[in-house]
Amino acid sequence: MTHTTSYLDVFQYVNSKTTHSVGKIKYLIENDDLSASDELYRFLNEIEDIFRRNQLSEFTAIATYRIELLASRWALDQRIPQKRFQLDKASALIPNITKTVSNALKPIENKINTARKIIQELVCMAYDSNMIHYQEKINFADFSNGLWTLFLTHDSFKEKATLVSKSLSKNDIIILISEEIHQKEKISPSEKSLF
Repeated sequence: MTHTTSYLDVFQYVNSKTTHSVGKIKYLIENDDLSASDELYRFLNEIEDIFRRNQLSEFTAIATYRIELLASRWALDQRIPQKRFQLDKASALIPNITKTVSNALKPIENKINTARKIIQELVCMAYDSNMIHYQEKINFADFSNGLWTLFLTHDSFKEKATLVSKSLSKNDIIILISEEIHQKEKISPSEKSLF
C-alpha cells in the first residue's frame, strides 16, 4: 500500500506554525494582551483540522484544549477579572499543547528519518554501481522520478524501496531523493533544473 499523505509537509508546517504561533501567544500573554486567547484559539482550530485530516489521533486532545480555552471566556467566579482568567488559562494550556503537538509529530519525524536513511543507502548504492550520472539535458525532477522507478524495480534496491513506499508519499520520497542527490552532486540551485 502506497502512502499518500505528505508527512514532510505536515511535519514542516505544524512545526513551523507551532514555533511561530506559540512564541507570539506567549509574547501577547506577557504583555497582558487579551488577543492572546483569540490567537491561541485560531492556532488550536488549525492544528486540530490538520491532525484530523491526516488521521492523527491527537486531534481529540487539541479539540479538548480548544474547548477549555473557549470555556475560560466565561469566568465562573465574578471576583476574578475575566481578562486575567483568560490569559491565565491560555498560559496554563500552552505547555500541554506543545507537548501534545510534539508527541503527534514524533512518529512522523521517525518515519521521515528512517526513510531518509534508507534513501541515503539506496542513492549511495546507485552511485557505487555507477547508475547515477549527471546529464545536463535531463530535467532534475524527471531524473529523480526515474531514479525512484529504478529503485522500485531493480532487484538490488526493490526491498528497501518498497519499505519506504509504504511509509511516505511518492512526492515525499522524490523530495528526499532529490535532497540526497543534491548533497552528493553539490548542485547549485541554478543547476538543479539541468540535472
